[in-house]
Amino acid sequence: MSRLSSLQNTERRHLWVSIAALAIPVAAQMMLQSFLGMADVLMVSDLGPTAIAAVGLAAKLHFLLLVLMTGIGAGCGILVAQYTGAKDLASGQKTVALSMLVGSAVMIPFTLAFAFASDYWITWITPDPEVAALAASYLAITALVLLITQVIVIYESALRALGDTGLPLIMGAISAAVNVLLNYVLIFGHWGFSPMGVEGAAWATLISRIIQLSGIMICLYWRKHAFALYKIHYAEALNKKAILHFSKFITPLVVNHLIWGIGNAAYHVLTGYAGTDALAVMGVIVPIESLFFSLFVGLSNASTVMIGRALGAGQPQQAWQLHRLFDRFTLTLVAILSIALWFSRPLIVGVFDELSPQTAILLSNTLGVFAVLIWVKILNMVRILGVLRAGGDNNFCLVTDTIVMWGIGIPIYCAAIFWGEYSFVIIYALMFVEDFAKFLPVRKRLGVKKWMNNLTTARA
Repeated sequence: MSRLSSLQNTERRHLWVSIAALAIPVAAQMMLQSFLGMADVLMVSDLGPTAIAAVGLAAKLHFLLLVLMTGIGAGCGILVAQYTGAKDLASGQKTVALSMLVGSAVMIPFTLAFAFASDYWITWITPDPEVAALAASYLAITALVLLITQVIVIYESALRALGDTGLPLIMGAISAAVNVLLNYVLIFGHWGFSPMGVEGAAWATLISRIIQLSGIMICLYWRKHAFALYKIHYAEALNKKAILHFSKFITPLVVNHLIWGIGNAAYHVLTGYAGTDALAVMGVIVPIESLFFSLFVGLSNASTVMIGRALGAGQPQQAWQLHRLFDRFTLTLVAILSIALWFSRPLIVGVFDELSPQTAILLSNTLGVFAVLIWVKILNMVRILGVLRAGGDNNFCLVTDTIVMWGIGIPIYCAAIFWGEYSFVIIYALMFVEDFAKFLPVRKRLGVKKWMNNLTTARA
């Protein structure tokens, strides 16, 4: 009996170590990516509002395309996780090669548009000629970043599906450090370089991404890794049936990511109409949201990999048990963090001593709403991004997200801002309406187990 108990304890420890090894590096890298995305904007702030506006606009365009890239990468990761569970490495290699081909084909038109036509179409987005000129210059220099980032995202997703989260994190950290260093050198002209302003920020971004991709590829080919791809892998992937099968699988994912990205931006644009105090409060809330989401995106990644492997190995009961485990762990962790945030509100508000007393009270109350309601948003995120997508239930995720966000959440939020006279505390609470509307359909979908698909049996 003691031997059986010891064996169970060992298995339990191994399970928690696996979850931590998959979740923590991804969470850390998500925070790094958030920092990297803001580095250019923060470091050109001394150049004035025109430079900030130009780089901020370019960063938003890059982010929108990053959302698209992430959809392609997510599809690759889901399939690789299942093929790993099925011990079918060849199909995993084929999936990575196919993802590279499809991702590159999608990004090439945007790369060309950024490189050779940005000075023309950027005027459609901003009427300010100075902002347009600076933004066009930044986009032209960073055009190649689109293709490079797509390859990086696919490599990262595939490596994480194998359980290798260390290499993406290390190279992401190196890239962030190089970007900041080169920003310092090129924007302001240190160490003998001439000041380049906004163009310096663009070159820093491009060089840091080249170093990041080069580092990943050198490591893969040096180690003779399974994902060190050669012509034969691309040739095997390059057939009409495989491309159609993969495109059909990732299309709902990509569309879902884009709709979510646009919807999330819509909430923040609408918040601008709620007044200056509301914008100031959101300026504090957004980084806190990012920290929460970074941690739980890591947990979602762990659930996708572990549940996907179980489904690919033909073990639906184990996949179900893992889903229940991640549910309990998510709720426990978010409860602990929310309670900590609730009692930390005076400390957080105290940091922003330049706020007026009225805005400080509004911030404290809004943080309270966040602490009380964030659990439903986080639980939905882990269930959708992690569990349902591990079984390839992409169409359900797309339909549910689209209907709830654009049919319920955003219209109610919009109505409250333009036709109601509510405190921003109430308006902010209405951001969670869509999450409560989504909760029951997602829970029911999990219960009927239609998401538990072995995707390896539908090979191209």
